[in-house]
Amino acid sequence: MTAAGRALTCVVLAAVAAAGTTSAKGLVRDERRESRRLQFSGGGVRTLDVRTLSGSIRVTGDNGVDVRLDAVTRVEADDDATVRAGLQAAKLEADAQGATVAITLRDDGQNTCGEQEWHRGPAWWDRRRFSSSTELTIQVPRDVRVRLCTVNGDTVSVTGVTGDFDVSNVNGKVVLSGMAGSGSATTVNGGIEASFASSPRSESRFKTVNGTIAATFPRDLAADLQLKTFNGGLFTDFETTALPVEAERAERAGRPRYVYRQRGLTKVRVGAGGPLLTFDTLNGDVRIQRAAR
Repeated sequence: MTAAGRALTCVVLAAVAAAGTTSAKGLVRDERRESRRLQFSGGGVRTLDVRTLSGSIRVTGDNGVDVRLDAVTRVEADDDATVRAGLQAAKLEADAQGATVAITLRDDGQNTCGEQEWHRGPAWWDRRRFSSSTELTIQVPRDVRVRLCTVNGDTVSVTGVTGDFDVSNVNGKVVLSGMAGSGSATTVNGGIEASFASSPRSESRFKTVNGTIAATFPRDLAADLQLKTFNGGLFTDFETTALPVEAERAERAGRPRYVYRQRGLTKVRVGAGGPLLTFDTLNGDVRIQRAAR
């Protein structure tokens, strides 16, 4: 087997139907299914890097040794020809480069999430006349490090992964379950749900604008918590000790004096303290919960 064959051990591409189905609204729909299997090689921390613009990402850690990817691209348009064009425009790139497996979904070769800012797009009369999304389902060794990035993700979820994480969404929620690493989970319009099998080892951040943040940690959690919301409440069932919050110096007022104010933060210590865990939302609650056992 060649080196290329070892890196990409299996590629399965489902044939696209000649004509899609018609929805109740009179729109034509069709889909394409792809499966790929990629292997890590070389030294370094094994890392999964996934980037897309539209569609959910679901990553599950297990006892496997490689990355198993299933992708379903769905397109909806007014006619069969436009649907076929939409399916052709969505390009799935999957590559194993040493300790990193990179999976990228591009639309007509344009930049995707986490790359340079995507351009404004064509003029109105040249706009694309279909909607599309790609659902990515990925199985990985449970000790990998994951970096996931999407814009219209509905849900980005990671389950049973013990490595560190960097998960980013914009219009959709983030769900982490059975985690054991440290990292960052952010979105804009959506909630964040996180549960940990063991406490984060180092500083971690959970941030959204419109949504509730709910995180569950082991009963022996030892950490410093920084909590913030504007329209919502802060809740925890851990025993905590209040920590001082540094005041912010505002601009000089009309009189020759400075006005100090706090930044709207609440800081507390759980147990003996430890890594700083930040939970930040504008519109929503922050709930820090203790695992049942």
